[in-house]
Amino acid sequence: MIVVCPSCRSKYSVQPEAIGESKMVRCALCSTMWRQTAISESIDKKDHVQHIIKWAFFWFSVLAFVFSLFFTRNVVLKVWPQSACFYDFIGVKLPDTKKTFIIKNMGTQFKRRDGKLYMRLSGELINCSSDVQIMPSLIITLKNEDSQSNEASKEPYKKVWTHDLMYNKLLPDQNVAFETEEQSVPCSNLMCDIKLDVL
Repeated sequence: MIVVCPSCRSKYSVQPEAIGESKMVRCALCSTMWRQTAISESIDKKDHVQHIIKWAFFWFSVLAFVFSLFFTRNVVLKVWPQSACFYDFIGVKLPDTKKTFIIKNMGTQFKRRDGKLYMRLSGELINCSSDVQIMPSLIITLKNEDSQSNEASKEPYKKVWTHDLMYNKLLPDQNVAFETEEQSVPCSNLMCDIKLDVL
């Protein structure tokens, strides 16, 4: 059994038979005397259990941290883009946004209000991966490359804007509809391009 001095907390290994039910003992370090009972053995077991619990909690915290780094890497990359170097160092493959999302059912509709032409763009963004993904922003480019125009002074029309979707995450195979509207110009050769900005 382990005997602990109540004054200086020095510990001594003593055979239980030497103590019996109780016995007066003296600390060799600080000379404090006290009556030692066999109850100290249960106290020693309690300290041992607490020590095991502390180490178990420590390793659980480490594993939880590693788990969160791996399975929430998209969140980590969103908050801290420089962490891509860390993931590359430990050999974790980062998601390819070109293979992660697809855009389907895209359509445009033109409306005139107050003498101005507006274009409404709608479609669906689909998470085609097997992981939960952080919702990207849509970078929309609207331009007119009318090669038939012979007017040298006429500049080609081009407008770029960003559209943020209302959700934060997209589950595997989940799709979300989007709709955005911007002022346009009357033209016969209007082209629309959408890119995804994940980070």
